[in-house]
Amino acid sequence: MNRSTVQATYQLSDQVLNDYDTWVRRDETEPAERQYDDADLVYLQTIAALYTMGFTAEEVAIYLQFDEMDQRTTEQRLRLLTRKRKERLAEIHQCESQVAAIDYLRFHLNADSQNVHDRTQ
Repeated sequence: MNRSTVQATYQLSDQVLNDYDTWVRRDETEPAERQYDDADLVYLQTIAALYTMGFTAEEVAIYLQFDEMDQRTTEQRLRLLTRKRKERLAEIHQCESQVAAIDYLRFHLNADSQNVHDRTQ
């Protein structure tokens, strides 16, 4: 498949394709002339998934370097994924705390509003 077909079929961004071409393929061919096969798709989907998970370009590059080495790097890749998971959970907990604070203020505003309403009747 050519680049435009891969991009349209798998909904991949230019960044994912460019990063793959730079980091994995190291391809000097013009982008429009490149052909991608099933092995390429595995890498492309991994890159897209890592970006979706919130990995930075640098983190994606590190992950792919480990992936290219061999099975001995499974532990390093798991560490990267675990760290990113902890970061995301921390963000979720922070958002939960913010929502709780919003709910607290809303509750008090509604209670104050109800008290004013009750006094005027």
